[in-house]
Amino acid sequence: MSHQPFPHADDEEEPPKLEPIISAMKCEQTGHIMEAILLYEESIYKLNQMCDAEPNKRQLCTKYMKIYEARAKQLREQVKSHLQSSRVLDHINIERDSRGKSYQRLFGAYLDDNVKEAHINEPHLTDQNHIRNLLNFLEVLVKNCRYLKYIRLTTRPDPVVPRNQQIILEQIRSDLATGNIQLHYQMDDTLHDRKIVLSSGVVIKIGRGLHYFEASDNSYTLGLCDFDFRKCQATEVDIWKCRAFAKKPKVPGEPQIEEEEARAESVPNGYSSD
Repeated sequence: MSHQPFPHADDEEEPPKLEPIISAMKCEQTGHIMEAILLYEESIYKLNQMCDAEPNKRQLCTKYMKIYEARAKQLREQVKSHLQSSRVLDHINIERDSRGKSYQRLFGAYLDDNVKEAHINEPHLTDQNHIRNLLNFLEVLVKNCRYLKYIRLTTRPDPVVPRNQQIILEQIRSDLATGNIQLHYQMDDTLHDRKIVLSSGVVIKIGRGLHYFEASDNSYTLGLCDFDFRKCQATEVDIWKCRAFAKKPKVPGEPQIEEEEARAESVPNGYSSD
């Protein structure tokens, strides 16, 4: 597949300096393909806004929008080709009122040092039980994946108190940042699909998403911390494996990742005891 090279710095017109563009290029060079796609899409959206706000830059913005649209399309095709070659690793039936189905017990075997990036689609993050489930899953994810550096969370906005939801997600984002893990979250009113995609090529689909545990308003019960004690609702889990997303072949003529960035990628996150 041919890649359209980025314009060089000595071009007559410098590209608009937007943070998502810089982050997207860095993510692509370090192999974080899924995150790069979303950052390119965010860059395109911001360039559209710039066109409206500064008509004198419309031609320049349009030029670079086409470049970033082409790159995002190439990366989406790469991800699509990986998913087409997927195979089923496991199918799990979770029975109603069963226990012993914590995130660690079900998914721990697939969370390892090969995971550097995780994308979580969870439509429902509005009440306290939802947030507890998310936090517990993030604890399991971060503890098992020592080299995890990026998490992308997509959810629906809270229709009642969106400000509270944003405050909570910002607190989680800030906490993860202290461990050198970047959390990006985005809202999607139409989100329905529940899945977890890992850069190692593992895709986890849960019928009820993260919320297959019975909700409990009682804080003084077993299961508050260890989710193996929690009763479950009936659901099904499918775990798939395809080619890893976190590897990108070198493209002749493109600048390669700097040595310092390469070293940073090989350093465990700040939560690792190593």
